[in-house]
Amino acid sequence: MRFISILVCAVLAASVSHGQEVVSASDVPVADENGVCQNDSTAADDESCRSNYSLSNAAQDDTIDVVIHALLKISDFVYSFANVRRIVKANEGQTRKKSTGWFSSEKYTVAFDTPALILTQDGAQERSKHRLFKYVVTPDAIKLFMEKNRKWFDEPEGGGEWRFDKTVTEKTKPFLLEATVDEATRVDMKIVDYDDEFSTKSGGLVYGVVVNLTRKWITVVFRGTVGTTDAFTDRDCRLDHESFFESEDDIFVSGGKPGTHMGFTTYLMDEKKGDQDGRKCLDRILTCVNEEFKSNPDPDVAGKDFDLYVTGHSLGGGLANLFAFKAAQLKAKKDESVKFLPEKITALTFASPIVGNDDYNKEFQYFEKKGNLRHIRVSNEGDVIPTNDVFPPASFAIKGNTKLYTQNGVNLLLYPDKEVEVGYRATKPTWSQFGTSILTNHKSTEYIKRVELPANKKVYQQTVEELYSAAGDFTD
Repeated sequence: MRFISILVCAVLAASVSHGQEVVSASDVPVADENGVCQNDSTAADDESCRSNYSLSNAAQDDTIDVVIHALLKISDFVYSFANVRRIVKANEGQTRKKSTGWFSSEKYTVAFDTPALILTQDGAQERSKHRLFKYVVTPDAIKLFMEKNRKWFDEPEGGGEWRFDKTVTEKTKPFLLEATVDEATRVDMKIVDYDDEFSTKSGGLVYGVVVNLTRKWITVVFRGTVGTTDAFTDRDCRLDHESFFESEDDIFVSGGKPGTHMGFTTYLMDEKKGDQDGRKCLDRILTCVNEEFKSNPDPDVAGKDFDLYVTGHSLGGGLANLFAFKAAQLKAKKDESVKFLPEKITALTFASPIVGNDDYNKEFQYFEKKGNLRHIRVSNEGDVIPTNDVFPPASFAIKGNTKLYTQNGVNLLLYPDKEVEVGYRATKPTWSQFGTSILTNHKSTEYIKRVELPANKKVYQQTVEELYSAAGDFTD
């Protein structure tokens, strides 16, 4: 009975808690003072140099090493902004109380200095109907806001997620989190949109759209699970055969009945609250991204040779998988909503759960074979979230049959003490990954730790296409 209790609690706890773990600046490798790694033969073989890949030198290379570290840094930048934004939204204009002695306290009103630097949905500017933001958020704007408002924030020792400081203590020393913003400044990164308008402490669909002009990437970042609303979404594993495959034109492999995860699909396909055209959330995100490719913020590089990446951790990884597939599907149909998107969409996900059945995988493979869709799925050995075939009693808390699901893409299976294992799809049942450390194994900090294992160096020197070439004909 104790084993059963542990299993149920652990699986459900992982579902609820995994999105709360954020990537902090102290966890991600930082670049050297010039933002690049030395490229002489000695430095190239040095492990510390390999770990110091920055977003700026990513523009000269597209190995897995570069892609993983670049997307981790982009996600880190978005999560850092989201952390600050969450605190501002929750406290601006509110009355708080601080202690002034053993038995005394005083009330004060929270008034951030220039909150419009963070809350960019406000202001007199005309808003694009495709975005929540009225103007882009630059690293310089975030840094300026941090410098003006350090007294309202508290950072854990060693770095990590910021908290609201009720004591309103003045601070002059920069926070560790600010290093993330400095890196983003060097590579000309901008948050074009970040939609958390209807998100609560219980969860909700949250995403960011980031333009990196140095790397020439546009990246969509989806947030992972943060509360009970997200947890109920995670556990709804019924198959939705309609939303992504409404008509025969949506199915490219005959004879099948593709289906997607009901919970994740609902997040993407529900009508976006407040959207003046009544569009689905996914349609609004796609239109926002399509417009960025059509008219990039930098007129010198507008629409020229930009790549599209999609990423996320856990729930965010599942949403990234589905988003990338839908974009490829619409491109194949020559849909106007994705007219300016590149021909190839790449998803790189961490701890992504299962999102579809075998026939969905066949549809996914159709676009892989054509070279239009790529998915590098990073998972940890011992993480139960990316598995299928959940067994009793944990399965009693899940709607639907997880045995019907399979993973897709090229899998990088990370170990704590040996080289990463590369496989295609590599779907694993829950029982094979169950152990005493399943909560730890799902955290983003554990993923970063294993990503940095020196034994992985050789595999990381391959490109996405080289890994796909090694995967074969995508029919297994």
